[in-house]
Amino acid sequence: MITFKIKTLGCKVNQYETQLIREKLISAGCKEVADQESASLCVVNTCTVTAKADKESREALRRFIRENPNADIAAVGCYVEKDSDAIISIDSRIKVFNNSEKLNIPYLRQRFKKTSSNIANNGISDFRGHTKAFIKVQDGCNNFCSYCKVPYVRGRSRSRPLEDILREASSLIHNNYRELVLTGICLGDFGKDIDEDIRLARLLKEVSSLDGDFRIRLSSIELLDITEDLISEIGRSKKICNHFHLPLQSGDDDILMKMNRRYTADEFISKIELIRSNIPEVAITTDAIVGFPGESDENFNNTLNTIKNINPSRTHIFTYSPRKGTKAYAMQEPVSPEDKSRRYQQLKAMTDKFAKEFELLSRHKDQRVLIETARDSVTGMLTGYTDTYVRMLIDGPDKYIGQFITYNKCS
Repeated sequence: MITFKIKTLGCKVNQYETQLIREKLISAGCKEVADQESASLCVVNTCTVTAKADKESREALRRFIRENPNADIAAVGCYVEKDSDAIISIDSRIKVFNNSEKLNIPYLRQRFKKTSSNIANNGISDFRGHTKAFIKVQDGCNNFCSYCKVPYVRGRSRSRPLEDILREASSLIHNNYRELVLTGICLGDFGKDIDEDIRLARLLKEVSSLDGDFRIRLSSIELLDITEDLISEIGRSKKICNHFHLPLQSGDDDILMKMNRRYTADEFISKIELIRSNIPEVAITTDAIVGFPGESDENFNNTLNTIKNINPSRTHIFTYSPRKGTKAYAMQEPVSPEDKSRRYQQLKAMTDKFAKEFELLSRHKDQRVLIETARDSVTGMLTGYTDTYVRMLIDGPDKYIGQFITYNKCS
């Protein structure tokens, strides 16, 4: 029997596509084996969003080669798109498949006797090892932020048919997934290439109408895609998590312009205020980049002040990483490693404080929590997340895993 294992790096879309590859391999008669076992086929689903991701992709391939001397090695995904030569140079055994060829890897091509473009994406029915399941509703990006390679490796924005998404969501609900995470490379673009009546708010309404005890979470969405219809649908529905992840990246207008982010800091703050005025219990999480070329202390201080105004419940902070082929790669005035580190630590200290305050407030309210598959490694307690994405530790039996329970503020 053909055996396989997969290593996934990067975003939720990559994780979704790994599950799709997994199910296709299993349907072709292959068997997935544990990481410590040798396999006939090893697949690395690569990421190239940062230089660190490139390095981790290469390291994963080298490890598979070292530990599986007789295996076919396949590298798929975003790092392959623009840097296949760097991957092939690692070892001649590696076969590369870009994003449009992900279903063209060994054993699938032979089994289906078709090219990847003809192997149907009928969706997934499982999401191995997770309580929640990701559903890819959109791929590609038209934004071309000056620091980002994604539009070059994922292509232009395109949406999945609404009917396919609803069929996949129904299957996952039937298989007892209690949280569906709608994801895409540029999620807010959903429907724009299909029909003027199909947008993200419509998709949320349709998925919400499906039978079952489940909730829906949006992954990252751009500020300019937050419409009044979308806010209204999230505020109205009892199934949609009151949680927006809105990447800020910088709170300084000059840096935002250099990043090709099409909003100002004041516009970002105003949109947050609009969301909160309609959904008082909402959680706002965000991303920020420190050390973008030309970022001065004044620019950085503007970012600090903007984030103070937003008061996010969680902030993912990234240190700027030059990506060859992007507009920012050629920009002058690089920020020193020392300044990048100092700004990172300063922003982290402030945003960690905001996160702790939000967490403490959440513990003083009754919360509906979805229990995760793994217990906390330190305390041995159950772990779970509220709809506002606060992690809770709860004492209880294994039968709660994969279920909603009520966290009582008095407990």
